[in-house]
Amino acid sequence: MSASIAAFEIRYQLRNPVFWVSVAIFFLLGFGLSASSNVSVGVPPSVHENSPFAVTIALGILSLFYLFVITSFVANAVVRDDVTGFGPMIRATPVGRSSFLAGRFVGGLGIAVLGYAAVPLGIAVGAAMPWVDPETVGPGGLATYLWPFLVIAIPNLILSSALLFSLATLTRSMLASYIGVLILVMGYLTVASVVGSEPQYQTAGARFEPMAMGAISEATRYWTAADMNTRLIPLEGNLLINRLISLAWSALFLGIAWARFSMTERAPSRWRQRRLARQARRGAAAARVPPRSLTRPARRSFGPAHAMGTFRARLKTETLQVLRSPGLIVLLLIAVVFTAFNLIFAETLYGTPSYPLTASVVTTVIQSSGLFTLIVAVFYGGELVWRERDVKINEIVDAAPVAGWAMLIPKILAITTVLVLMALAGMLTGVLFQLAHGARSIDLGMYLAAYVLPQSAHLLLIAVLAVFLQVLSPNKYVGWALMLVWFVTRVFLSNLGYRDLLYTYGASPPDPLSDMNGMGSFWIGGWITLAYWLCAAVVLLVLAHWAWPRGTVVAVRPRLKGMSGRATAVSGATALAAIAGMIGTGLVIHHNTHGLNRYETSDAREARTAAYERKYLKYERLPRPVVTDVDFTIAIYPDERRMDASGHYLLRNDSGVPITELHVRQGDEAARFTRLDVSGATLASDDRDNGYRIYRFTIPLAPGAMTRLDFASRIWHRGFANDQAATDLVANGTFVNNLAFAPIIGMDRNGLLQDRTKRRRQGLPDELHPARLEDTSAQGENYIHADWVNSRITISTSADQVPIAPGDKVSDVVRDGRRTAVFTSPAPILNFFSVQSARYALAEDRFGPVRLSVYHDPRHAWNVPGMLKAMKASLAYYTANFGPYQFGYARIIEFPGYASFAQAFAGTIPYSEDIGFAADVRDPEKIDYVTYVTAHEIAHQYWAHQVVGADMQGATLLSETLAQYSALMVMQRLEGRDKIRRFLKYELDRYLAARKTDVLAEQPLDRVENQQHIHYRKGALAMYLLQQRLGEDAVNRALARLVGTYRFKGAPYPRSLDLVAELRKEARTPEQQALITDLFQRITIYDLKARSATTRPAANGQWVTRITIDAAKFTADGKGRETPVNLAETIEVGLFTARPGSGAFDKAKVLAMARQPIRNGVQTIELRTAGKPLFAGVDPYNFYIDRDADDNLVAVN
Repeated sequence: MSASIAAFEIRYQLRNPVFWVSVAIFFLLGFGLSASSNVSVGVPPSVHENSPFAVTIALGILSLFYLFVITSFVANAVVRDDVTGFGPMIRATPVGRSSFLAGRFVGGLGIAVLGYAAVPLGIAVGAAMPWVDPETVGPGGLATYLWPFLVIAIPNLILSSALLFSLATLTRSMLASYIGVLILVMGYLTVASVVGSEPQYQTAGARFEPMAMGAISEATRYWTAADMNTRLIPLEGNLLINRLISLAWSALFLGIAWARFSMTERAPSRWRQRRLARQARRGAAAARVPPRSLTRPARRSFGPAHAMGTFRARLKTETLQVLRSPGLIVLLLIAVVFTAFNLIFAETLYGTPSYPLTASVVTTVIQSSGLFTLIVAVFYGGELVWRERDVKINEIVDAAPVAGWAMLIPKILAITTVLVLMALAGMLTGVLFQLAHGARSIDLGMYLAAYVLPQSAHLLLIAVLAVFLQVLSPNKYVGWALMLVWFVTRVFLSNLGYRDLLYTYGASPPDPLSDMNGMGSFWIGGWITLAYWLCAAVVLLVLAHWAWPRGTVVAVRPRLKGMSGRATAVSGATALAAIAGMIGTGLVIHHNTHGLNRYETSDAREARTAAYERKYLKYERLPRPVVTDVDFTIAIYPDERRMDASGHYLLRNDSGVPITELHVRQGDEAARFTRLDVSGATLASDDRDNGYRIYRFTIPLAPGAMTRLDFASRIWHRGFANDQAATDLVANGTFVNNLAFAPIIGMDRNGLLQDRTKRRRQGLPDELHPARLEDTSAQGENYIHADWVNSRITISTSADQVPIAPGDKVSDVVRDGRRTAVFTSPAPILNFFSVQSARYALAEDRFGPVRLSVYHDPRHAWNVPGMLKAMKASLAYYTANFGPYQFGYARIIEFPGYASFAQAFAGTIPYSEDIGFAADVRDPEKIDYVTYVTAHEIAHQYWAHQVVGADMQGATLLSETLAQYSALMVMQRLEGRDKIRRFLKYELDRYLAARKTDVLAEQPLDRVENQQHIHYRKGALAMYLLQQRLGEDAVNRALARLVGTYRFKGAPYPRSLDLVAELRKEARTPEQQALITDLFQRITIYDLKARSATTRPAANGQWVTRITIDAAKFTADGKGRETPVNLAETIEVGLFTARPGSGAFDKAKVLAMARQPIRNGVQTIELRTAGKPLFAGVDPYNFYIDRDADDNLVAVN
């Protein structure tokens, strides 16, 4: 009997258009993931589109959104009989409860599995398309698709189906089922965000997270691209536990459904009984009112007054029904909880939180509410449009003398009420979060202007579109499917580069927030585009009014044919006025995005960049004169977002050969050069589209000869761009570097295409590498492409702001509402610097003759004392170990949190409000990354601003890696070794996790190609281990010699080999020499594991502990393919009374720590301690690059 019922259910659903629409949608989703290189769901660029990993990730992520489809299959199988009225007939049959439930569930599950098979099918078909780059796809055998479908997809579908089947059985309501889906989706996203941000929860997440994404992430965390392209994820460990737990939960939910389901008529719930009793009492009270006789016949009027009256009545009814719905309370609670979780577990840096600045809180609230409120708008659009038909009163309502618009608009306003309430709930959550965390000021205006009002208006647009599509649909499920089609189409078009505001429904330009600059002027473009799309929404409402279903006619075609009969002069005029509004606002938008600013699709930009490379990269090694002196006059007008600059370069030919041409580039498309003259040269080529000019000398510039370049330029951010917000010139917090407004001499590779797929698509070589380490000709340029210069910079701004540039400040005056300061360089500086202007407060200190300054927003003074302390400690360490500091000043300058970084220029350090000034470092157990970042940037005054590497492989080893090492040494003195231990664990995890994401092949550290995970993360690990083995003094001696040799030196610039050579001079043993080779000249990976540990008391009161260690060592190539090599090193082995984890760790808990000889394979180490150990480990402090450092520690038995 169960089989018959299941077969019937499958046949029934196969006739359901929702099934075929969902199959088409999810097939296209899978197809797009493999057929387009621009569409991806968490797959690194170096991993094949149809690799086992990519298929697994796609099946896991999409199964979450497939919940909405499953509901229409599984929940519908339970509720359908009661909705259609066949319930009593079905319950009168001799079918048993178990057979009935099993048949319905298996049928619903079967159709869900059949529909979801469209995803791997789409991936397979997409990968076979002729336009797909063959380098981006793998063989894709049957196991590639079948294994993840069996291991990931089917358990996910079983769990989802069982849960929704149980929920529908308990509530007998599709509305409750869909609200349950919303709770599941948002709850999942909430938990996933927490698990993803907190390492201590990752194991629990891997076991209990229902869609298995946490388990997949854990299992593949340190996989290389080669692993992801070839390996199936094994069903073992936490993934196996996760799947078993999912099946156990499924069985529990089905058991609940079986226990609660009855084949007899279900009695009303207590809540329903109370509601029916209240309705009966109201009905009885109304019956007791005596009838009144009419003294004269009633006059019937169906004019405007009647229409407005019915509109108000319908509005009251619709709004009250929404407000009284239990579902609304549930949705508001979900919104509050989800937002609160995202605020509490907002992204931190090195586990350290930030102060709750209003701008960052509002940004988090916006990000938290986006998807959820979108789903709610779409959901209510279907529910309200089809509510009368669902409860079978549509013919009564449609027969009433009510205008169509009086039925339509109240539904829209009721949805708007829900959306506004949800926005207010998000705002309240954010305010309470700020109050709970001691916020000193809360900008309620920013909440309203940047979140509540625009968020509600944008979601109203979505609600109107949802209602319009529902009106055109034969049922609400098709309407929801059409909304999903719209959403997916929009995402795909956006990924393909088609993002024009004029045709992307509901889109608006970016409007970033910062605490320092507030909303700026970015909101203007948002409200103009909002007006444009609100006019479009009015047109949709008019069309929906004309096509509104009344009576028994539900089919779309008859209603479309009858639209002309429903059109009236008023509705037609409304549509025309809205179209006129669209035209007017559309012209304004087009003027801003296509006239005042440049608009390009990503394909067009990609093609232009490729053409630029083909045309000009050949001039990269063309001899050029060096810049010796710069003199700039810069006027900043913050309120206008305008900068005028003029000045000159002095150029000298140091190339040794006569120079016939001078190539001059424009670094920023926003800049407009009004003057650009080269003494003794004429303009031979002017490529305005690419900002590339070629000047030809009348007489070739002889070796040693000088010439002069004069220029004038303007940057003026007028209006708004389509998809980029220019955040360099703002009302408070301008931060512009000279490459934006000053000419660039010569050609380099900055800004060219890096992605291999894009390069192949444009007919370029697969990879764009810097010059190889062996190419000594590349030592003629440094990697920053900036010469050592003498500078004089005059900068003016508004009188209430402080202008800042590199150099000694030689004058500072206020005249005629303008403040002007002059800065001159006391020592050579790189021709790469920034100018800044804002309303700053100033805090100062001194380190000997050096004036230390922190320019900051007056409200952001929390970490200023710590910054000054770190500056003093850094200069003390660096001057003692590396050499003299070159300036009489060191300045930290805050800029708005539009970006989260700090950057070192000559004695000046622009520092984001988000990364340093807002960091909450009060907890002594947290890593004080403000100290780390400050020390790192001060270190760059040596590593980049005294010694700068040649433009070749390994250049950033000499700057970023050495700055990492220097900061670690300062941090160790200020914060202690325990903070270093935890810091290194973060760096290790980041390095290993990023190996698979690089668009370029991985290189050894001495050949790093500006790859951040190598020169920052691996660099910190390598240098710290090196100073552990060679000794800190030995490493510092090598670095001091490097500074002494190359300080302010021009071509030939140093190579990474020069650093390695200095370090080798300090290596005293063959083991130390081999270590230098492993750390810098190979990609070396260790696999150290503490398998077990046992302890026993000895006769003398000590404890003897035997630790079993499994060890291996590998070298890897650029694609992650590993080769075992011999391991023969001495590595730390420790015994502890507590587990060294991510939290603070007291050194008193260390019973023993000794370096022991470790070889390949399994070995046993014996240690004696005075106390009883509880934990044992090999490399417990993560000095080595270990592929899985989490198994280095084990509990002692």
